[in-house]
This record gives sequence, structure tokens and C-alpha cells, in this order.
Amino acid sequence: MSPRAAFAGVALAALLAGCSSHAPEAPDAAVSAWVEAFATPFQGDGETDDLVISAQAPCAGIALRATTAPGVCFQLSSAVDGEGRVGVDGRSAGAFCRDCALRTSVVVSAGVFLLPAEEGHFEPKTGLSLRFARVDCLTLTPLAAPEDRPTLRVAAQRIEVIPDPATIDLRFLVTKSSILFGDEDRRAELFAHLGQELAPGGLIPRLVEVHDLDTLPADVRFHAGDPAALSALLANAPPRAETTIDVVFGGCLLYDDPFFGPPSAVNGFTPRIPGGAGPADAVFMPGLDCFAKGSGPVDLPARAQAHFLAHELGHYLGLYHVVEEDGLTDPLEDTGPDNLMHFHPAQATAVGFSPSQGRSMRMHPAARAR
Repeated sequence: MSPRAAFAGVALAALLAGCSSHAPEAPDAAVSAWVEAFATPFQGDGETDDLVISAQAPCAGIALRATTAPGVCFQLSSAVDGEGRVGVDGRSAGAFCRDCALRTSVVVSAGVFLLPAEEGHFEPKTGLSLRFARVDCLTLTPLAAPEDRPTLRVAAQRIEVIPDPATIDLRFLVTKSSILFGDEDRRAELFAHLGQELAPGGLIPRLVEVHDLDTLPADVRFHAGDPAALSALLANAPPRAETTIDVVFGGCLLYDDPFFGPPSAVNGFTPRIPGGAGPADAVFMPGLDCFAKGSGPVDLPARAQAHFLAHELGHYLGLYHVVEEDGLTDPLEDTGPDNLMHFHPAQATAVGFSPSQGRSMRMHPAARAR
């Protein structure tokens, strides 16, 4: 365990001492499955004190939801189990930790972290020591001496069993700048193809609602540390159930890197891996061609649109690319480039999920037993 002072270990130990079911069906939809566990400020060096979870009964994993002040960026900077096995070792630069055995991404204000149990590699049953650290939202580099010390609050869910298969509830938020607007037949075709795309991962999508939104700006610009433009798209959306995943259709999506521009158009975007909290908690799918202004909604075939959407839902549920554009590969042992989570999912061989990817997605609190 880390030599830093332990903090709130008793609270989380008590919370996680007994087994609870995975994302239980609550009779009242307003009842949250998250249990508040602890609160601690970021310290003068930008890190929190350790969050220590004592040894417990075996489980499939633990989900944490960490929340702090609006506009504050942070990351999971240390994760070590009770046997000294390291999942995350120190702060890192960039949108996600490239060298970590347990890959995690930067959080803006709030985010979910999934800590899967991997026999012989990372075992929460032996206990855990976790630490969080501030990140500069513009540069995505560690913030070592912040002027303020906002409080970080953590809630938890124990994942006892990973369901197989699992259902995920989706809500479509559709604007006039999407070819799906007002077209029930096209939406039904899209959803049928989506079911086929997700089936190899043991996932069954269920469309629970469809809402029309106001017309989006022609260009929606964002980057990993600043999802404000994406968050604004959700401002007029009605409330949703805690385990429902929003999918927003419409507009031209431009990833606007402040240092390595120019902005690049994307076929879909998920602000954080995994989703489940934060100011832009949704999957975003484009509706306009960024390079053909005034041409109207793109008439993308439903099968292709479902392919891209399944890729983004993989991100929302916790998956990273099996291979990045620069050659970085996924730490999962049974994935390869011929996989739907390739950085370029449109390539001919980018299809399907591996067994470990399916387990990872079904561990997410939004995935529920049928």
C-alpha cells in the first residue's frame, strides 16, 4: 500500500463488505445504486490522500463515481491491490494513461472508474489503495501546485456478478440536422443493425425513449479537457433514468485539439471512457458533413451508422481502442486489430468484440441482467 496517510478506509470497507447484485432493478427508478462513500480535498501537491479499501469477499469488480467542482480535471493517479500489484502507477499526461495496466482517462468534473478483478493481476478482494490527482484541463498534464483545493466525493458500487447477456437502455436525442429526425423506419433499421453489432459482446440494446432536440450549432467543437459544447447539447434534454445511456444525433463534430490542430471531424465521440457521469454524459453521433456546409443531413447507411455507434458505446461501457493510430495496443490479451474497437472502425476487418471486451462492457453499471 502507499505510504501516504490512509483516508476513509473504514467507510468503504463497511460499504463493500457484503455482496450486492449487479446494477439491481429498483422498484423506484429514482433510487440510486450508488452509495456515497467518502469526501476529501485535493492537497497542495494536487493529489488526494489515499482511499484504502480493506480485503473483502471475492467479486467481479468495483465501480467508483468521483465528483468534484465544475471545470476541474483529474485522473486516477494510483491503484494498487493488497498484494502490491499495480494497476495505475503515478500521474500521466494526455487524455488517458498510456502505460497503465488499468487504463483510465481524464475526468472533467465527474467520472466513473471501473476496477475489474483479474486473477493474478489485480484483485480487489485483497484490498485496494487508490489516489486521485489534478490535471490541467488545457494541456492534460499533471497539475502539481493548484491554487485551490476542491473536495472530491466518491460513491461506489460493488459488482458481484457480470451478467451474460446484459441489456443496455438507450435514449435517442435527435435534431433536425440528423437524417434520423422524424423517420421512425430509419431509426428502427438502425436499431436492428445495432443489435447485430453488439451481440458478440453479449449486449442487447433496448430503445426506451426518443426525443427531438432543438437544432444544434453547425459546428460543435470540443476536446478531452473541455466538453462544454457537448454538454450544452444536453441542456434541454428531459431527465433520464440513472442507467439509461443518451445518444445525441446531429451537427458536425470537430475535435479541436488546442495544440495539435487543425480541428478534425469525427464519426462519433464519447467524452470519457467509461461514461456514466460528468457534464457531457452521452454518446455523440454527427449528422452533418463538416466539409460540405449547407448540404443538409448526411444520408449515412443505417448499417454503417450502427457500426460507428456500437464502437462509441464500447467506449462508453469502458473499452479503449485495441490499436491506436500511433501503434499503441490494448492491454487485453485476446484483442487484435481485426476488432470493432480499432481506432478506424470503418476498415473492412474492424468487426466484433473479444470475450474479455464483452466482460468489460457488461461490468458497467448501465449493463443489467435481462
